[in-house]
Amino acid sequence: MSPSAIAILRVQAFSGRAGALGIHLGQLLEQVRQQPGCQSGELQALDADHWQLQTHWSSQAELEAHLSGPKAQQWLGQLGWSDLALGLAFESRSVD
Repeated sequence: MSPSAIAILRVQAFSGRAGALGIHLGQLLEQVRQQPGCQSGELQALDADHWQLQTHWSSQAELEAHLSGPKAQQWLGQLGWSDLALGLAFESRSVD
């Protein structure tokens, strides 16, 4: 059996846009939870301008399939080109 995986997206909001970014990320999380292999996810405010979206996947392969798919690319593109997110940082790792 392949190890599970965790994906972490940290997002910095433009000044004054943290609330709107949190709403947008919450909606995004609901859509990600519907993706094949996504076991759970949570959204948390790290401070006044930073959010973290963490998702747990049944395997690294399913996470990679999600990330390379058109929905994930669209969602990340929307964040990158919006007036909500000043910066993004992404990491993933396998969990034994």
